[in-house]
Amino acid sequence: MFDCHYDLLTYIYMNREKVSEVREYCNKIFNNNITGGIFNLFYMSEQEMYDELGIEAKDINIIENLKDVKELIKRENLIPNNIKYIFGIEGLDYLKKISDMEELYKLGVRSVNPVWNNHNKFGTGVRPIKIINKQKGLTKLGKKLIKKLIKLGIAIDVSHADEETFWDIIEECEKLTKEHEQIGGENSGKTTYIHNKKIKPKIFASHSNCKAICDVPRNLTDKQIRTIANFGGIIGIVSVKDFCSQDSHTNFEEQYIKHILHIKDILKNVDNIALATDDMTYYKIEPEYYQNMNIFNQANVSECITKLLQENEFSDKEIKQIMYENYMRFFTD
Repeated sequence: MFDCHYDLLTYIYMNREKVSEVREYCNKIFNNNITGGIFNLFYMSEQEMYDELGIEAKDINIIENLKDVKELIKRENLIPNNIKYIFGIEGLDYLKKISDMEELYKLGVRSVNPVWNNHNKFGTGVRPIKIINKQKGLTKLGKKLIKKLIKLGIAIDVSHADEETFWDIIEECEKLTKEHEQIGGENSGKTTYIHNKKIKPKIFASHSNCKAICDVPRNLTDKQIRTIANFGGIIGIVSVKDFCSQDSHTNFEEQYIKHILHIKDILKNVDNIALATDDMTYYKIEPEYYQNMNIFNQANVSECITKLLQENEFSDKEIKQIMYENYMRFFTD
């Protein structure tokens, strides 16, 4: 399967002094299991970075962190050559200036979460805002960032964004398309051609489920799901238990498949459904909690989800779409 959201780069960076341990871990997950996806560097507040990941504030630098991880992957051959993957950045709190996205693009970044749960200089995440009269949604700087991401061809990941930020991102995508149409672009659907350059906003949710099934802030409304589909985007149904059901006594595999079935039902096809693990067993705190957070074990997730889809009468064609083809279409189109 192709994993739409997996913080492998953060795991590698955290354990960069334990190369043999990292190599063993990578061998386990890539052995006929995860065959591609989006591998992320993940950023939170400075205190959370230290408490939960063991990364000190002085070491936080998006560009340098990515360079270090990329060099280690290459030197130690941590990711096999047959794995089809891209780099992602989850949370841009530490982006020094928007033009730095050009350097990140050169380093292989093709997916970005402008915000994580918290609120930063670009927009607001799903955490409740404690500051009175704090405005939700994209900031002026956030709107400039979205334009930069679109022009670079970097996919905008709306997982973790609150609804105000989500709809502001959509508005900026539509506005940029209209602006280009007005100056003589040849438009085809959501794709616009300006001066022979193809500009197509890439909107997706790498690891979010359905609010209609599990009503938590991290999940998507039906309207949001339809909007992502209208842009040709994908939704990575994530196997984190808390986003599948709030009932700890439920059968989580049954709840997981309900999210996939719900999207199929409202869109009438599986063209926009993908998969994500958001595996967090690498966390330094509460190891027992994080070891039990995902429905499927990271080493056999592909086999388990394939079996689950077959049991729920998805066709072979639909299973291929969900497991990897929709991901490949989205990132190569």
